[in-house]
Amino acid sequence: MQFRLMRNFIIVAEELHMHKAAERLSMAQPALSQQIKTLEERLGVTLFSRANRRLTLTPAGEAFLNKSRIAVAMAEQAVIDARQTARGEQGILNLGCVPSVMLDGKLPGDLRRLHAQWPAISLSMMTGNVQTLYAAVQHNQLDVAIIRAPLPALPDDLQSRPFTSEKTVLALYTQHPLSTSSALTLSSVKDDKWISLHDPEGVGLEQFFYDACNSAGFQPQVIQHVTDVLAVISLVSAGFGIALLPASAKAVRVENVIYVDIIDKLAESELTLVCHRIIRSEVLNKFLRSLK
Repeated sequence: MQFRLMRNFIIVAEELHMHKAAERLSMAQPALSQQIKTLEERLGVTLFSRANRRLTLTPAGEAFLNKSRIAVAMAEQAVIDARQTARGEQGILNLGCVPSVMLDGKLPGDLRRLHAQWPAISLSMMTGNVQTLYAAVQHNQLDVAIIRAPLPALPDDLQSRPFTSEKTVLALYTQHPLSTSSALTLSSVKDDKWISLHDPEGVGLEQFFYDACNSAGFQPQVIQHVTDVLAVISLVSAGFGIALLPASAKAVRVENVIYVDIIDKLAESELTLVCHRIIRSEVLNKFLRSLK
């Protein structure tokens, strides 16, 4: 059934006057009368009583009016939804990130601006390690992932772009002999026991940590690998060892943990966006264009 017939029926039902309804629809009255007759024939019911040259809705007409309004409203909303989705003005952004990303203010700020400009865009978030997020982008479970460099080798259909970078700090327990220092070299703690993140070989914050220690001339004694920064900080608080962490970890205030700057001129820990080279999601395009 054409929604145009239903819309015209609604106007006639509201006016209960064929001439006024025709004027409101900017069409000829005979054409409108024929449309209503056609609609009644298709439904097999009488929608209007025409006694004494007055239009009134029949019980069947009342029932059809209620559902017609709902159907037409849904159809009109479907058109709006389709157009807004095609323009990226609504939809879902499937975003993945390593947990430490949320400690830095950049991503929350970017998401805040996106939500302020496009409130109809909703967010689906997934956190995980580098390997999990990388695979989720490859298999289209995520639109984009933010992971720490160094990255795995990218296949031809994926691309990466810088997101942000930050300095690193040492996380020490307060009983550590050097905990009152304002800054330290890595070599000054080379004999300590270390807590490290567990990333796939050659990628992520774990590889950054080993590279930093190697540049300082030692191999760290890692006594525990864990899956996220919060777990690292908890073990430092318990006195199991020390850790090299992104500076944004200082936002986590835990009893018995202090953060000390590093004197060594280390490369910054880089966060990188990974997504498909051909972007089919207009919502993702909106997000990428909104980044600062």
